[in-house]
Amino acid sequence: MAHELRPGMVIGERYVITGKLGEGGMGQVYRATQQNLRREVALKLLDSGVLDVATGHRRFLREARVAAALRHPHAVEIYDVGTDGSHVFIAMELLSGEVLRDLLERVGCLPLDEAIDLTLQVADLLVAAHAMPLIHRDLKPENIFVEEDRDGHLRARVMDFGLAFIEGGDETGRLTKEGLVVGTPAFLSPEQAQGGHVGPPSDIYSLGCVLYEMLTGQTVFRGSQMNILTQHIYVAPTSLRERVPDAGFPADLDDLVMRMLAKRPADRPSAEALMEELHLVQGTLAGQRHRGRDDRLLGTRRHRMISVPAHPPPKIDQEAVEQAAPELEGFQVGVQGEFPDELWFGMASNGLYAERLEPGQDPRGALCDAVLTNTDDPRRLSELAATGVPVIVATNARADELAELLRLGVNEVLAPPLEADVVARKIRRAVERSRRRMRRRR
Repeated sequence: MAHELRPGMVIGERYVITGKLGEGGMGQVYRATQQNLRREVALKLLDSGVLDVATGHRRFLREARVAAALRHPHAVEIYDVGTDGSHVFIAMELLSGEVLRDLLERVGCLPLDEAIDLTLQVADLLVAAHAMPLIHRDLKPENIFVEEDRDGHLRARVMDFGLAFIEGGDETGRLTKEGLVVGTPAFLSPEQAQGGHVGPPSDIYSLGCVLYEMLTGQTVFRGSQMNILTQHIYVAPTSLRERVPDAGFPADLDDLVMRMLAKRPADRPSAEALMEELHLVQGTLAGQRHRGRDDRLLGTRRHRMISVPAHPPPKIDQEAVEQAAPELEGFQVGVQGEFPDELWFGMASNGLYAERLEPGQDPRGALCDAVLTNTDDPRRLSELAATGVPVIVATNARADELAELLRLGVNEVLAPPLEADVVARKIRRAVERSRRRMRRRR
């Protein structure tokens, strides 16, 4: 840890320290006055204990070059970078306002219009960044600064490109290694959680996590750090409308957020597509407002940066939220056939208790709520379906074969490779349908 600087100390022969603003993952941030231009700046200094000296300095200087290369209204402007003895520093724009994390802790969640507008602003920045191609890698409420303009609208400014890298660059190239998990667990993409290759879709996932919290007042996943990482990889997120059922979230917004949180990077929208779809959601909301819909989350509500807002968003009833969450605990799944270990682990992470089902074994006797199999034997499938237990088949079936499987009584057909969250969702849906049919018969 670097020694804390005192007011009056001079860095780089021109920056006079006037106070401390805070600390980040790589160093300390001070308020300072640039003497030659007589302007206030935020001065970020690298901690001497970050990595080794050579790598740490190189990474810190790269942060400045990366951030300075991205000139955008929603990025923090970099003025200067340099060294002073053992100190390596970046002089940047001094912002007035607060980080999104502080705002959320103060008000709980944001009105729908404001959450969408802030997401649009960050997405606009990502369009420019990903074209470079620059990936932030650590989007989270702590790295999004919000300030209020003269008209009372919130403006987002994305900070800390210290974990970013420009693909293919030299001076601004990657310093982190694949296989190393870097970032904040609650907002990590599945590929980051696995230490894999990180591209533009990773930022979309993280932004989806941020939008989710702005709307619900809760992170997508909760638990220990390791448990959260596991959930990012395997567990299907609870949709907005399931998490807060009384909030009145539009279906198209719910669907968009779920696609932002897709496990596979290829299934997530690009930053450009995200902006287009958010604009469509705004159009839907404007139409609802024009038709006189009285929805407490539709109207924009100003959140003052200092004083507590006069009309804060509604508080979340945590007990009601927990009751509304999809209940997967206690589902017993009989697995017939060979499946990868990752799928077994993924089902367990989703609350599905899987056990091996031998050929010819009756799933009812094993107290199974559903059966997952990869058999293509019509006789065996018919026998399983006849038990009344929902049957989910993993197979690459053609259209005519799919029709035959459904005729045999199969409830769901999944095409390999299987993703744990998709399998969990299909099993849940099949079991719920089966239970509804049984209730109707009673």
